[in-house]
Amino acid sequence: MEKKTILLAGSHAGSTAIAIVEEIKKRNLDWELHWIGKRFSKEGSLSETLEYKNLSKYDVKFHNLESGKLQTKFTRHTIPALLKVPAGFLATRKLIKAINPDLTLSFGSAAGAMTVFWSNFYKISTIIHEQTATAGRANIISSYFSKKILVSRESSYPFFNKNKTMLVGNPINSEIATKANLIDSHKDARSTRVKSILITGGSRGSTWINEAIKPLLPQLTDKYYVLHQTGDDNLDEFKSITNNRYLAFGQVGPNEMAEVLLKADVAISRAGANTVSELTALKIPSILIPIPWTYNDEQTENAKYMEKLGLARILLQKDLNPQKLLSEIEKLIADYRHILTLTENLKSPDLNAASDIVDILEESI
Repeated sequence: MEKKTILLAGSHAGSTAIAIVEEIKKRNLDWELHWIGKRFSKEGSLSETLEYKNLSKYDVKFHNLESGKLQTKFTRHTIPALLKVPAGFLATRKLIKAINPDLTLSFGSAAGAMTVFWSNFYKISTIIHEQTATAGRANIISSYFSKKILVSRESSYPFFNKNKTMLVGNPINSEIATKANLIDSHKDARSTRVKSILITGGSRGSTWINEAIKPLLPQLTDKYYVLHQTGDDNLDEFKSITNNRYLAFGQVGPNEMAEVLLKADVAISRAGANTVSELTALKIPSILIPIPWTYNDEQTENAKYMEKLGLARILLQKDLNPQKLLSEIEKLIADYRHILTLTENLKSPDLNAASDIVDILEESI
């Protein structure tokens, strides 16, 4: 049988892509895998993105694309990012012709939208996957050029053509999926008291959360172990804290983050789609602080999804301060056993997502 070529595309979808790539490798499918995305995380820097570092381990051929993007919040980077779009658009065409894939799977972003457009132009079958509880701008545009639209949440349906849309869930790290299944099969194996707190603002960290949590660290570490993902930019401010109950770290890959999540009893977090999926799968009671300027307010919708399941409390960024955060932490810990009882029979819809998506890829190719 002729070897097939699969093209993956997008930015900041490393966890989702890796879960799918792992499933492809597990099945021993004779597919050549390519990824179009961004290799370097900063302008003029040799700092490689987590997507590149992790996908390259799985024999995925990486193609760097400076795609530019349309930003939802105006910053000093907005105009330079916009000016890169035309060059990125033409560069994507060249890459598609060179790779000549049999099938394209996009996870969104400007890189994903450009890849979908040119794949469709050259009559290459395309599929998109939406991780959030709403829909990203790039995926909304890409949906018009795609054969199938795969969504993680039912709340995404109104943004897409329902005749092309399928609910599949959001693929999660295989270690987290294994642990989640163990939790379901050994319901009495979980601790009924809080020993550790995870604080994360996502891979880049969150200055807002860091500033609110810093005054609380002496009080929290007096009772709990605290795992704190500060982001690389803020790491220096926290790594000098000497306390055997406190660990600060910056960016880590999906597998390393899985190890951290497996040690957490409760979490204080932003509400990115992958983070919410992983916290939900592990049934970790959480305080979610959505980024308020995301397109379609996607982080708030992600947070509402987890809140409806009974696992999360939402703290809006406009209300975030040390006193309010401490109050929410104390209430969450006081309700910890009750939350575990209420969600005892909850099963994440994301546990089989990677398998279901690869089934669809096999059928489509």
